[in-house]
Amino acid sequence: MKREHLSLKILLAGEGGQGIQVMAQILQGAAYQTGLQTVYIPNYGVEQRGGVSLAYLQISTLPIPYPKFKTADILVLMCERAIPRVKPYQDSQTQVINGIFFLNTSAQHNLSPKTHNMLILGILSTLLPINPEVIRQTMKKRFQKASALLLNQNEQAFLLGRGLGLRLPQDAQRLKKIPVDDHRKWSDQISVSKKHPKIIHTIIRRYCKSCGICISRCPTKALHFSKTLTGIYGTPIVEVDIKKCIGCKMCETVCPDTAISVKKEEPLADSPQKS
Repeated sequence: MKREHLSLKILLAGEGGQGIQVMAQILQGAAYQTGLQTVYIPNYGVEQRGGVSLAYLQISTLPIPYPKFKTADILVLMCERAIPRVKPYQDSQTQVINGIFFLNTSAQHNLSPKTHNMLILGILSTLLPINPEVIRQTMKKRFQKASALLLNQNEQAFLLGRGLGLRLPQDAQRLKKIPVDDHRKWSDQISVSKKHPKIIHTIIRRYCKSCGICISRCPTKALHFSKTLTGIYGTPIVEVDIKKCIGCKMCETVCPDTAISVKKEEPLADSPQKS
């Protein structure tokens, strides 16, 4: 992307916990080391949990007057829930990296799901006027307190992402211009008990991050990890044994991503007889 005066507006969007802000911080640091002007500002949803996380990042050869912008040159989308928030920032010239398309890529290469953001950072780096080695070294410094295994896997994921972004031109364009609306759609996992009162237990697959908190807190051990279904990180989602579920809503209460809904249909009381 050659311009007389370089100016890039980048919007990164995902859910809290996906490492959106970490990606922006690494790029800001790398751009600064390259001698470019850079401004980064985080933005979080008003929700107490399961909210959308945005990072506004600008890179320029000239001073940047304002941290936010109306239209992004590059849009990085990491989750389905962020789509309504980012649509206003996209126009016909916006280049889109649809991270949802690559949710299982890290797992397919035996990398931790936690490295997904570094995989996408690698793809994004192929669009930027920053030496990838500077980005890699900035990333290593950012994760210097992490375990050696995680640091190594983050590096592998970054290089894997660069490889995806630097493939044959037609393939690279396909990866970079997937429409925002072309996102993966999964059916909710709905279980209904046959006993009374009827319990309707719903797991929203596209929201489940496989943290396992609900499993550890379920008083009847009705929850377990699936052997067949995966969630947004390519890891097994939670399933319910509806026969064991008592409808206490503990799982709904503790889920940090609003991925569980429990409803109990109480039997209707007898209508009072008229005197």
